[in-house]
Amino acid sequence: MNPALLYRPGAALSDAELRAMRLDGLVFEVGDAFLPADVPETADIRLLSLASHLRDEHVVSGTTAAWVHGAGDRRPPRCHVRPLGPRRLRAPADAAVVLHDGVVPSTEFQVLSGIRVLTVPAALVDLARSGRDPESRTWLLALLALDPTQVSPAIDLLRERERLPGKRLAIATLESGYDEVTR
Repeated sequence: MNPALLYRPGAALSDAELRAMRLDGLVFEVGDAFLPADVPETADIRLLSLASHLRDEHVVSGTTAAWVHGAGDRRPPRCHVRPLGPRRLRAPADAAVVLHDGVVPSTEFQVLSGIRVLTVPAALVDLARSGRDPESRTWLLALLALDPTQVSPAIDLLRERERLPGKRLAIATLESGYDEVTR
């Protein structure tokens, strides 16, 4: 997808102009940007719409990764990221970004349009480890509903890790989520 087709308010057109075009059915909102109505919304486009919030050392995670992979039709209010490498990052200046701890192994993320995002199984693990947070549970179920077969690779990821706080609870959360979406 050509990034020039993603219209950001204030670049070529003002926010008011883009919202008027949306009312006319010419564009639709994708994250913080707008896309022509005849261009399909893909994971690449969803990631590109978040680019202004992300830095090179970020990996999109949690609820935001679930949205990027197609769960939900509106992006989460805040962009969730984790550090790419082992060093700690400073808190982002952007209040729309939530930085979580934890190194992301290279096998657990993919690069789309030059931006790193957790794979679907890794995103499921991330959401399942969020405990009993209702928002994470909603996104977990939405992501599982897209492809319930991803629960098995997610559980395998959890089982591969020897020492991981909340591992049993996360496996139970994934199993109950799978049961809920396949009924």
